[in-house]
Amino acid sequence: MSGVPAVRAPDAERIPPWALIGSGLAVVAVAFGLARYGYGLLLPQMRTSLDLSLGQLGAIGGAGYGSYLVASLACPALLSRWGPRRTVLAGGASAVAGMAVCAAATGPLTLGVGVLVAGASPALVWPPYVAAVEAHLAADRRARAHGVINSGTAYGVALAGPVSLLATGSWRGAWAAFAAVALLATIWAVRTLPSGVHSTAGARGAGSLVAVAREQGRRLLLAAFLVGLVAGSYSTFGVEVATAQAPLGEVSGGVFQTLVGISGVAGGLVGALLARTSLPRLLAATASTLAASCLLLAAAPGLVLVSAVLYGAGFIAIIGLLLIWSNALVPRAPATGIVTAMLAMALGLVVGPPLAGVVAGAAGLPTVFVACAPLAATVGLLHPARRRSSPPGPA
Repeated sequence: MSGVPAVRAPDAERIPPWALIGSGLAVVAVAFGLARYGYGLLLPQMRTSLDLSLGQLGAIGGAGYGSYLVASLACPALLSRWGPRRTVLAGGASAVAGMAVCAAATGPLTLGVGVLVAGASPALVWPPYVAAVEAHLAADRRARAHGVINSGTAYGVALAGPVSLLATGSWRGAWAAFAAVALLATIWAVRTLPSGVHSTAGARGAGSLVAVAREQGRRLLLAAFLVGLVAGSYSTFGVEVATAQAPLGEVSGGVFQTLVGISGVAGGLVGALLARTSLPRLLAATASTLAASCLLLAAAPGLVLVSAVLYGAGFIAIIGLLLIWSNALVPRAPATGIVTAMLAMALGLVVGPPLAGVVAGAAGLPTVFVACAPLAATVGLLHPARRRSSPPGPA
């Protein structure tokens, strides 16, 4: 396993900064915000229509995160071999195809196939843009570019909520709309990114992975795993709870997800706070916010919308802080640290939904989120001893 290669394009192949940043934001929004989180958003409607059990829903959600994990492992090699354009094309195609299959699903098997295919897309579209920004933008513009592109996750989730409201009672239409948006974003990205395969100097990650394990890596990887465990459970079943409690009637699920996305945009700005406080303090604060969102979802009927706001801000913020931490551990190959942290989180995402489905089937969904709260709070105790400012990445 290796880090994200640093793509070097020839001088003749110039990319306008606005096009690089804009297409990156768009493709990250559809891959993370729609292809990954669309399942949890539309889950209540699909559960009723396809007569799915909580165990089946959890297993399908875990399958999507499993394909993300596999694609994360494969992406560095694909990027080295294919270059950014073809790698992003593969990721965009998986988003479009997977969501189209979801739109036509007739049962748990076809729905699972769609979620599995769509789930690989985030891991294939984000690393090429990390590499392209490093290669094509001036050093003083890279941090801001990374921040804008990575905020696409929150924008995608915020977009998905209103679409689901417009498609109330027609989850197939929502999936079809998501697939159409993904197609447009993929076309833009493919027309923007360079086609060649260039130098991957600095992408050798074996030694850096050892450094991650040696320098506080155990705490980082455990924190990332716990975040994935909590996030996988929340993103899969949170809308189910909001729909069941229905504080705003039939539109509750869509409003819930919209609030997660909107508050996530604010969470993406957490890196700017490092100039005023320390990384351990911010990590503790965001972990507490994440824990509070779980408790509100479990124990306070009527406050699910407050939970959505806290979760969106807390989750996006804590992901950014984990990536800042990972960069500090491997300063000479920051992409390797990022990939390593994301793999640990992906493991948690894979385990979380099926485990939550089993617990929910036996003891109810509130028990799942009561159990998630202390796991989230523990992340705040696994703080690093060093701090380093760096742009947050997508979740």
